[in-house]
Amino acid sequence: MTSPLDPFNRPVGRRSLIMAAAGLAALGPVLSACGGSSSSASPATPTGKPVDGGALIWAIETQLSSANPHTNGQDKARPILRNAFDSLIFLDGDGKYQPWLARTITPSADGTVLTLELRTDVTFSDGEKFNAAAVVKNFDKLSDAKYATSAAGALSSLKKYEATGPYTVKFTLSKPDNYFLTWLAGVTAAPISPKSLALSMDELQAGGPKIAGTGPFTISTYSLNTEIVFTRRKDYAWAPAAIAKGQKAAHLEKVTYRTLKEGSARTGALSRSQVDVASDIQPLDVETFTSNPRFAYVRATAAGSPYSLYFNVSKTPFEDIRVRQAFAQGADITAIVNSIYRGTYQRAWAPYNLLGPYQDPSLKNWLKFDKAAANKLLDKAGWATKNASGIRTKRGKTLTVRTVSASDYVRESRDQLNVALAAALKQNIGIDYKFQAVDLGTEANRAKANDYEIFDNSYGGADPVVPFDLLYYSSDPSRGYIARGRYNDKQLEKLIDDARFSNDTAARKKTYKTIQEYVTKEKYYALPLAVTQDTYAYNAEKVAGIVADPATGGPFSAYTAWVASK
Repeated sequence: MTSPLDPFNRPVGRRSLIMAAAGLAALGPVLSACGGSSSSASPATPTGKPVDGGALIWAIETQLSSANPHTNGQDKARPILRNAFDSLIFLDGDGKYQPWLARTITPSADGTVLTLELRTDVTFSDGEKFNAAAVVKNFDKLSDAKYATSAAGALSSLKKYEATGPYTVKFTLSKPDNYFLTWLAGVTAAPISPKSLALSMDELQAGGPKIAGTGPFTISTYSLNTEIVFTRRKDYAWAPAAIAKGQKAAHLEKVTYRTLKEGSARTGALSRSQVDVASDIQPLDVETFTSNPRFAYVRATAAGSPYSLYFNVSKTPFEDIRVRQAFAQGADITAIVNSIYRGTYQRAWAPYNLLGPYQDPSLKNWLKFDKAAANKLLDKAGWATKNASGIRTKRGKTLTVRTVSASDYVRESRDQLNVALAAALKQNIGIDYKFQAVDLGTEANRAKANDYEIFDNSYGGADPVVPFDLLYYSSDPSRGYIARGRYNDKQLEKLIDDARFSNDTAARKKTYKTIQEYVTKEKYYALPLAVTQDTYAYNAEKVAGIVADPATGGPFSAYTAWVASK
């Protein structure tokens, strides 16, 4: 039975996957699902049946801020933590919710009640039984805003959750809620064992080997910002059917994710066979892997909001739309993106990546670089004089604006992108733009103190309901907990509500189109810069079986991967 919300049949759309020919044989199933293009390289890839055993070392750029899925909000952490943590339901490539830890999913006719019948054969890695009582204990903890900050928005319409049988859980919502369903399928809602939930708050926030999930691996060691190691669970047998395709336990005995912040370090490590896979390949290094038959290179467009700048409209100078518009028009963003990424990343135009039914392709090319118009706007806004350094001034104050970004989240050459943007803005229109990468604590304190003018972010999500709530719903911090543009725009929030709680897919498409146009070319709240994507390269002579998460476009985990020699 399906509800008017139709949560188990609504389309999300395929993810775009571009692969070098070096990877076609090893990743054939992924390519056939998503489509791709190839180069001239032709590798020798592992053939035959997958091999059980062996170890894989995966170099990553991300410094994991936590090894607990409930407390880690990093997009790039999701496929890593997915190795140890399963979800109640699974979002497939057609946008349908499928069984996972829940063997059946039954919504009520009006979409306000969701009943899950759980599998009876699942255990946590610490030996505890997975059942309805364990799910309820997880929701007791997830409902604590001090524990899981990001969960509050997803749970805002949840009125009641209860175990109605040993393996039956019922969720009652105040109204049909697309956000709740999307969140339930994500790693941030993955259940952990009751023993884990009983740990101290500090231990829970940090995560690590004491956090037991139901996934195909367990966390054996975790070093903050450095390395996380997973060990296979031999008794695992409950992956989602679309991923497992008959597989039970993972093939690999051990998987190590090693943080190497510098792109050249990741490329060098893979080239010298010190690691087997490397993520976040820098533009300068792409040809290293596409031209060499030893390697495969994969590029997948990510679902969600692109890398964008969000103007803080609560303070000078961006309370004035003329300054926001001038900033947006004052640099040739397309040229900057092409220069920094050498054609390996696309310029973003819309606040949601051009994927699936909720994209707005009409926004492509909506913003034109217009130096003269931008300068006129700043003159009219009162920033009409310049100091000796060429920076505009007004009543003795310089036109200085700052993006304050947590260094843990600075990736994909975003610092270089902002430095290039700053140079162009200064030269073209006299704006002093500063990109400041700081530690997490400093970033949080400055956000709380409203000590910034711009917030930079990209946020993954198979449905716009998640990033749009988080980034634009300023009046309710439990929903817009990173809505640092401080818009407090009732018209915008009504549109967000209309889309989030709608029963009608066609109506949601129309509303999301309106939202995207409103926050860009009408209000200039957001300035999209670059389409987010997942890139990685691997040793094609040794590694096979890495598959994409159909809901996000990036790697699912290391569950299906295998190596040709132990």
